[in-house]
Amino acid sequence: MQNRWVLLLSTGGLLGALATACSAGNGGESSGGSGGSDACGCVEDAVRWGSRGGFGADKTSTLSPCRTFSYEQRAPGSDVPRRTCSQELLSCEGSVSAGEVAAAFDHPDVVAALAAAPVLYGVDARELDGRLFRIERGDAAVDVGYDCQGRAGCVPIPDGVAALVELLGELEREQLAIGVCRTAMTR
Repeated sequence: MQNRWVLLLSTGGLLGALATACSAGNGGESSGGSGGSDACGCVEDAVRWGSRGGFGADKTSTLSPCRTFSYEQRAPGSDVPRRTCSQELLSCEGSVSAGEVAAAFDHPDVVAALAAAPVLYGVDARELDGRLFRIERGDAAVDVGYDCQGRAGCVPIPDGVAALVELLGELEREQLAIGVCRTAMTR
């Protein structure tokens, strides 16, 4: 997983931007990539993402400094979570790391999207039971819909934003399959 994102981010002009050092722990020195070490990187600001709209449950994940993953699922129109969990990212070996997420936010397409926020890329099909994928960092919100497929007035999804959506979705799937989040999702 890590090598794939290094290639993608390197082609976007981000050589060496794979991880952001944490202020906690051993001062940012690598400890060989062991689970939970600074070698896995950190996010400095909380990042929220999830699918919204349509008739399905609203699902929101958060990656908080340095590498705390949280998830909540709500019934449509409800303010009360049905399922929640929170856990630390334990390993970056073969899984999405906080450093990869931090690096993906440095991609020029993502930087531009956050600067233009609020912004919608792709087709908003919520009226037809479709969903939007929302990415939030600070006060900025970027909504990503379905591919434009040549529709007039539709703003195409930039490659860097599409890659971030894929990365965040993969992180969520990985975390919901392990630890306390797996237990919470099987109740």
